[in-house]
Amino acid sequence: MIFVSLSGYADAKDYRYIDSIMRVCPVQQTRNVENIAKYIAKQFVSDSDKLRAAYSWVAQHLSYDISKMYAGLTYKFESEVVKQVLQTRKTVCFGYVVTFKAIAESLGLKIIVVKGYTKQNGRIDAIPHAWCAVKYGNEWRVIDPTWSAGYLSSGVFHKRFNDKWFLVRPADIIESHIPFDPVWQFSYFPVNTNEFAAGRKADSITSRFFSYPDTIKAIEKLSEKERLISENRRVLSMNDISNNMVVKYIDNNKMLVEHIVSNENVDVYNKAVSLYNAASSLYNKQKLQTARLKLNEASNIINDIQNPDSDMSVSIRNLRKMINKLESQIEKML
Repeated sequence: MIFVSLSGYADAKDYRYIDSIMRVCPVQQTRNVENIAKYIAKQFVSDSDKLRAAYSWVAQHLSYDISKMYAGLTYKFESEVVKQVLQTRKTVCFGYVVTFKAIAESLGLKIIVVKGYTKQNGRIDAIPHAWCAVKYGNEWRVIDPTWSAGYLSSGVFHKRFNDKWFLVRPADIIESHIPFDPVWQFSYFPVNTNEFAAGRKADSITSRFFSYPDTIKAIEKLSEKERLISENRRVLSMNDISNNMVVKYIDNNKMLVEHIVSNENVDVYNKAVSLYNAASSLYNKQKLQTARLKLNEASNIINDIQNPDSDMSVSIRNLRKMINKLESQIEKML
């Protein structure tokens, strides 16, 4: 992850001008992310103003889709979600945040999508939630475009722009929002599930220290698979696994890891097949020593396949038989 440091924010800054410009953004300029970003770039110069403009457009022009409220967090490709959001102008939290992220990134800004759950009026909400984080200078701030767009009452969404949830300090947002992964609390003393439910403040905890800046740096160097595995370790260490939302999040990460491993196995298998085919071609050309080296390489590569599923296991066995047969033919001719 590469973060763009945004400077020039002021907690008391008057954003009314930016919000008014984004409120009247022409509809023809909002058919896709690129056009929205171009409109913003023409109107504003500083990164901080562009960030506010992207947030303001999303919060003022999208409505909450109550019919999908209990569908949970979606894990579709973000680009697909954004395309649908811009067509319907209705979505749930994930649509809000990935649309905001897409616009911001088109403007050269970096947004982190954070997944977790929330608490309102002292009660834990029954559905997961997603919001955003941005780094500027040496600080992190949190942005929740969904909660900024309006509120639900008696099963009805009331559209009312409220920028209380723009650039919130981590120490304040933890009163209502807790990430599944404690690293995105941006706290040296993160709270766990039970402490969040009880309303305990992070600064009241002295027995637990967590160097979140070092963890974020380490995450940047990890592959997607490694990131998901390390994330699950942190989630398990800080959350009550009786919480159904936490369990589903962990299970989803495991599913994503399995999907990545499956794709990696296919790539390795295909490479081994290519080596076998090359060995067969060399064998036909009577280049036996080189062919044998290719077969040895193919055999070694197959050993790198991790936890293959049943279909892949069958394919591996068949490929090994073919390799062994060709090796035997080569040995007879040498």
